[in-house]
Amino acid sequence: MNRPKILLLSPFFHPENISTGKYNTVLAQALARAGAEVEVLASHPFYPAWKPLHSDARLDGVSIIRGGAWIRYPSIIILRRLVFEAWYALYVWWNVRKRRLNPDVVIAVFPPVLFFSVGHLFSDGCRKIGIVHDFQSILGLAGGNVVSRLMRYLVRKMESHAFQRCHRLVLLSQSMARVAQTEYGIAERCTQVAYPFVTLINQREVSQNLVSMFAEECQHVVYSGALGTKQNPLALFEFFRVAAARLPGVRFHIFSDGPVFEKICRMYSDNAAPIVALHKLVPDPDLPELYARSSVQVIPQAQGTSDACLPSKLPNILAAGCAVFAICEQGSELSEIVTKCAGVAVSEWDVEILVTRLAELLTRVKREDSRARQARVSRLLEAEFSVDTLLRTVLDASDQAPDQNRWGIGVAQASNL
Repeated sequence: MNRPKILLLSPFFHPENISTGKYNTVLAQALARAGAEVEVLASHPFYPAWKPLHSDARLDGVSIIRGGAWIRYPSIIILRRLVFEAWYALYVWWNVRKRRLNPDVVIAVFPPVLFFSVGHLFSDGCRKIGIVHDFQSILGLAGGNVVSRLMRYLVRKMESHAFQRCHRLVLLSQSMARVAQTEYGIAERCTQVAYPFVTLINQREVSQNLVSMFAEECQHVVYSGALGTKQNPLALFEFFRVAAARLPGVRFHIFSDGPVFEKICRMYSDNAAPIVALHKLVPDPDLPELYARSSVQVIPQAQGTSDACLPSKLPNILAAGCAVFAICEQGSELSEIVTKCAGVAVSEWDVEILVTRLAELLTRVKREDSRARQARVSRLLEAEFSVDTLLRTVLDASDQAPDQNRWGIGVAQASNL
């Protein structure tokens, strides 16, 4: 039996422990467990600080080829994106040619998109699957000036070319699939929705590394993750600052890194007794403890971004039994999922409304423990947020037996973390 050769293309990979990096890592491990030969062309870890750190980290069953340790990303966002797109495109082209890579399946994770929108690197017999985490022409290039409009146009063209080159395009939500079909012209038969999957490592007992940050007598409201345009970071910080002053017995925390987080830290440095605690991101093994000690995890979305992404950390938060407070557009997919799971979704960035609704959720949280919340969402997570859906797409099981494919390997046990 021949093992399928799978090439995963994305700069984000292990040991990055948030967002796309964690998603790609778990996907690659699941494919390796399913019996595939997995190779990854990745950057040295750099996100969300945008500062590459050399890494020799390895994963069993996965071959990792790294580059970009020498890259210095500019502070100006547009220039940073240009450098990001250009170096990774050249890196992919060089390695595919130099190493004569000839995979059975290529998985291209977007963004970036330039590496897949120009040139024909792979044979016609190679199956090409794109996974879209967000649409950069919607999320990353706000503004009405000439430069912003030009950049949006160019990025939209690159995204369209990259998407059109894929045999199958995987989207993280139904609303993203509609955008791909209506705005990028992707045929419905070529799109598939696969919600982000649980990447949290199962632990019987959480660690004790974060005890000093979380006073037991208080409730704790937490945002953890990258801070960029789509999180509306300055408005999020203002909401936390006002809420902290008005809700006694509640502590507010932001765990992040990167240019925006550093800006917030500088803004806040003159306050001798800060009421919003600012922390660096916790290591991956401490994530279960972070969620266990959080009364509420906040998921913020800027207005106009709901159709462009679905936060990949959502299933992890739900699986941990933590209550969710989402700031997102009314009727959005995130709003519907959070409401179904007995969380709170608020559609306005109005501080008064946000504080009032948060107080209501915190009152409910006191009456229900995490085990009850875990039990309530377990069926939803198993049915809708499983990596198995994506594995079957990659291994071409759609026209074969449910757990088999043209290579004759199974996926039933591959998703176990």
